[in-house]
Amino acid sequence: MIVMSRGNLALVLAGVGAFLLTLIPLTRLYVAAQVLKAPLEQQSMTRSVAESATYLDPATMRPVVGELVRTRWLIGDVLAGDEDRAVWGESVSLATREEERLDYHERRLAFDRRTGAIINCCGEYLDEDTTIRQSGQAFRWPFNAERRDYTLFDLRLRVPVTAAFDGVEQIGGVETYRYVQRTPRRPVPGETAPLPRRLVGLPGKGDVGLARYAEIRRTYWVEPVSGQPVRTVEEVKETLVTADERGRLTALDATFRTSEADVVAALDTAAAYRRWILLLGTVAPVGGGVAGAGCVVAALLLMRRRSPAAQDEEQVPGDQLADAR
Repeated sequence: MIVMSRGNLALVLAGVGAFLLTLIPLTRLYVAAQVLKAPLEQQSMTRSVAESATYLDPATMRPVVGELVRTRWLIGDVLAGDEDRAVWGESVSLATREEERLDYHERRLAFDRRTGAIINCCGEYLDEDTTIRQSGQAFRWPFNAERRDYTLFDLRLRVPVTAAFDGVEQIGGVETYRYVQRTPRRPVPGETAPLPRRLVGLPGKGDVGLARYAEIRRTYWVEPVSGQPVRTVEEVKETLVTADERGRLTALDATFRTSEADVVAALDTAAAYRRWILLLGTVAPVGGGVAGAGCVVAALLLMRRRSPAAQDEEQVPGDQLADAR
């Protein structure tokens, strides 16, 4: 059995205490920065449902009322990402409950894994258009989101838009920040096929050219610590209008809401990030600081408690003590 002297024990405790105290800034600054990042690998699907939506039936080209489902897929390109950026692909499909597709959009982009801000690189595109430069937040808010406005990129309108901070609200017992995008009537990019004049309320025969306009209001509920959006409500109204605006037809009037199952899943993801942030930002530094300070204090006490006799014995060799007697 090895017995350690007071002096050696004090040195060990002092070393351990210094090591633990050194870990505090390392844990808060470096380790947290390495762990708290959006993943490179991503495979997820979420749904938003609009009940009693008005939409243009492709078969009759007349407005009808029914349930619509918007499905969103996110797939990560692991090989294209690195320590700082992630590259994800997004596909959004709008269909009836009978799975008749009404609209579809697809894009690929890179974003900062910590801030969620879009980075223009890595073969990005939007609906096969590689010339569009997207900007703003991509799929998430930054970690520790603030009570301020953020810029997003609107997939439908193909322009940056503002999501304004609108208050604090509890979702499933979790505090979230509410952000609202209010986009007034503006043209939707892309070609719109001509329609018979009678369908847009104009007299006469033949077809007439149309432009598509949209009014959009999106509300996002974001868990601020993780930057994870947990719920979205999108109110959208799209109208087909003739050049002189005398003829018009409602193409879409709907309110899409994130399904409750997807809200629960998003809250679980946010909770996992919050646990890591609590561990790396508070528990580990505070625990390490208390333990490190305790070790240093214990080392000092041990050094002080060394008796004068013990110190003299260390200073005077044993044969000299024998001669003295």
